[in-house]
Amino acid sequence: AAPGAMGVGGRGHGFSLGHPWGPRPLAVPPLSDAALQALFAPYCGGVARETELLAALQLLNQGEMQGFRPVEGGLGHPYVLRWPAVRSPLEPTSCQLRFPERPELHYDFELVTHRLVSWLMDCREEAHGSVDLPDGFWQWLLVGVDPDH
Repeated sequence: AAPGAMGVGGRGHGFSLGHPWGPRPLAVPPLSDAALQALFAPYCGGVARETELLAALQLLNQGEMQGFRPVEGGLGHPYVLRWPAVRSPLEPTSCQLRFPERPELHYDFELVTHRLVSWLMDCREEAHGSVDLPDGFWQWLLVGVDPDH
């Protein structure tokens, strides 16, 4: 055999899978809306909430939601919720919640993606046209109690 044909130390093969110097894995193409819907539907209300699920999945793909949390007797607070790209309902996702008018107030948390999608499905439009996450999200975030589970 030619020198080096047996790999390092004369044993094994002359190439290695999974090493940085080997071939790079192919990028996984984004999932279609129908595929995402099929993955998330069992966790998020099934076909009974198809319209809300499709809207939430579009928002999920954007990686950001700008909202407004009203406060009784006050003006309320604009906020931005961000998360990285995710593809699976059981995949954990890291979220960052920021309040532009109050930079000292920020929350970083992790949860399974289907829970985020469920909350995005339950967003409500406020009287002045802004959008807010449901009360269940805020209770979970601030008190640690999820009234839906």
